[in-house]
Amino acid sequence: MEYVHPDADIGEDVKLGHGCVIEEDVKIGSGTTIGPGVIIKSGVEIGKNNEIHAYAVIGDTPQDKSYAGDRGKIVIGNSNIIREFTTIHIAVGKDKETVIGDQNYIMAYCHVAHNCRLGNQILLVNGATLGGYVEVQDYVYISAFVPVHQWVKIGAYSIIGGGFRITKDLIPYALAAGSPLRVVSPNFIGLRRNGFSSEQIEAIKQAFRILFRSNLNTKQAIQRLEEEFNGNKDIEKIIFFINKSKRGIVKGGSK
Repeated sequence: MEYVHPDADIGEDVKLGHGCVIEEDVKIGSGTTIGPGVIIKSGVEIGKNNEIHAYAVIGDTPQDKSYAGDRGKIVIGNSNIIREFTTIHIAVGKDKETVIGDQNYIMAYCHVAHNCRLGNQILLVNGATLGGYVEVQDYVYISAFVPVHQWVKIGAYSIIGGGFRITKDLIPYALAAGSPLRVVSPNFIGLRRNGFSSEQIEAIKQAFRILFRSNLNTKQAIQRLEEEFNGNKDIEKIIFFINKSKRGIVKGGSK
């Protein structure tokens, strides 16, 4: 039988699988399905119409040796699919959050560490592992068994090839692969699938050439992008992302 704490807030039409455990200070929105053996610990808020499959654990304490019980929260949006044996850890710090947005697909055996922030319509393939404080923007595709270093930021509409580790920030729209990881090209397939026009894709392609295939350093390349793509919203997002990066960005390969 499942165990649900009497103080948990369970919405209408929530389906609870055999042997699941729902602790106090948990909120689950209507239409959500909780599979068998799932454990949802205190401080977790889950939106509507999510699917959480067997033996996922959401809200356990951080794998952080400095953690001293300053427990935060987890906030999960709507219409996410979280597959079996996934682990999502509570944030470190009172009033801090681990956040997962809407319509994400997190496949089996993935790990989302404390204080991560995930946007919308992200795909984490089996075994992808996010360290603490990682930020993943919308429409990102992280392939199987990719380890993401803590504090890394991954830009929107980018894709990382299977099994490659990422230790620096990855700009929006990029396809990255190799060891060490490098930007191979724009994510052409992902951009087309998500409705980017030919003109948009061509501009992004030209911007990548300036960033990764010229003899310019990053500062010089950004200056050139600002001159040649003034008012282009897609390129402005790339420039903004690079200027905000604290870890440095994944660079391109050989010319």
